[in-house]
Amino acid sequence: MMESTEQSKLEVLAEIEVQLNQALQNLVINSIEPTDSKKAIMLAFFADVKALAQQHHFRELGYLCLKSEEFIKQHNQELFNDGSYLLKLTKRFGETAQCLSSLLAAASDQAMGEETKVCRLWRPESGDSMGQDYQISNLALGRVLVLDDEMLVLNIIESVLRNRGYAVRITNDPDQALAILRAHEADLLILDLFMPGKSGLEFYRDLKQEKIVIPTIVLTASANKADHILALQEGIDNFLTKPFEADVLVANVEKLIKKEQKHKNAYLKDGLTSAYTRSFFVDRFAQEKAKFLRDGIVFSVIFIDLDHFKEINDTYGHLFGDLVLQSFVAQFKASFRPSDQIFRYGGDEFLLLLPETDAAAAFKMIERIRQQFQRKAFTMPIKSHKVYITFSAGITEFNNGDKTLEDILEEADRQLYRAKERGRACTSYITDAIESDSEKNRVLICDDSSTVSKLIKSRLNRFGLETQVVATGKEALAIFPDFKPHLIILDMILPDVNGDAVLQQIRHMEPENHVKVILISVKSLGEKEQLLKELGYDDFIKKPISLERLEQSVKRLL
Repeated sequence: MMESTEQSKLEVLAEIEVQLNQALQNLVINSIEPTDSKKAIMLAFFADVKALAQQHHFRELGYLCLKSEEFIKQHNQELFNDGSYLLKLTKRFGETAQCLSSLLAAASDQAMGEETKVCRLWRPESGDSMGQDYQISNLALGRVLVLDDEMLVLNIIESVLRNRGYAVRITNDPDQALAILRAHEADLLILDLFMPGKSGLEFYRDLKQEKIVIPTIVLTASANKADHILALQEGIDNFLTKPFEADVLVANVEKLIKKEQKHKNAYLKDGLTSAYTRSFFVDRFAQEKAKFLRDGIVFSVIFIDLDHFKEINDTYGHLFGDLVLQSFVAQFKASFRPSDQIFRYGGDEFLLLLPETDAAAAFKMIERIRQQFQRKAFTMPIKSHKVYITFSAGITEFNNGDKTLEDILEEADRQLYRAKERGRACTSYITDAIESDSEKNRVLICDDSSTVSKLIKSRLNRFGLETQVVATGKEALAIFPDFKPHLIILDMILPDVNGDAVLQQIRHMEPENHVKVILISVKSLGEKEQLLKELGYDDFIKKPISLERLEQSVKRLL
């Protein structure tokens, strides 16, 4: 037909266009006076263009020519005796012409750069793993692996699916395909039923033996119903008979990818909070444990429980409770590193997994988030009533390869129970399996000046005191029952409830008056001094505060 070894792709396409025009003329003539010679010329045209398309990587063009060639051979007798078959052949010519036109435009404008880009094999990015994102790829509609011993079939399927937006990886090597699937680098498998060495069903049985579950479409040239039934009995999702229509292939791929996406979303994400699921935590724990065994990198697991959540549900209703859970998870996601993950364990219990983080670092992070969350006011829409929520947390560090998932959960749960015993609204953790039984003195700092609060907190932390910082009187009253402080440092002038009113309510909560109180203010106590003495306070320090003076007072009282 033409000499193409030294020709550019643009020249090849231009010559194919000339031949296409000639083939169309033969089609018109043969529709009037059908002859076997004209049919042979059209058949030769499609065969020649298919060969050139494969040589120059015009994959969709080659696929269309292959289908047209098969159509002519299959309907050789009826082609010009039945008008409907002639119409179908004309439509195939039109599809070929449209594809050729697109290739010519791309070749002219971009010197075929776009064609090369479209036909590249998909490769996973470095570091791409299901541990980081166990979901169908966001960069494409889905990742498809094709295993077939015929290169032409591989190229056709790759072209068709790639042009529809799927990331495609092709191979004729079962071992390579198995390695890809072991690495969870595909969302759907297209598998030839009959291959030399190992059949498609034998390969699929290998997958089941390794507990690799993936939606699978089987390709077969066999019309034997027994083969189809056997494939379905093995668990194959669908099968297509060669030659297949491109639209039918795409429709099957789209259906299975969407089904898999729905299944994985249900497996991965909690429907209410969008936290990851308990089942997925098991997978992620196994991945992090494997990384520890390989590289010695520790990680931390945190058990979290919202304080008095049942009472919140009973008092304010389950819709309000749902809002609290959603806000709780959102707070963590906004404060996390990209590698950190939160999982809903059940009800109001959650797990955090912090890769490459020891217990001490995990403690600092969770305390920062916990104190932010307890300052968040949830407002009831009807009465405009503000509700403050706290949580307790228990941390354990994975630093021993012999520990099981059950061991880690038991340790974290034990630390959570310890936090609750200490009055809730706090965090407990264990380091190197040595746990201190001595209880830290707890100090509640209530001041609307963040600068003052930070200075006091920093000073007191040097002595090993456990501190909580709040900015309003309502926050102080909200966390007081759970935190159970030994000492309160209370500003007299607050944005909502003044210090004397806060102290009065605290004394009602705890009539024994064993909580020590240091009052601070820019003003003297004045006419409130007598009332405050009756309520009971232990010291008064006027602002600006002398940290040395405050330190002495705290040491004396505790």
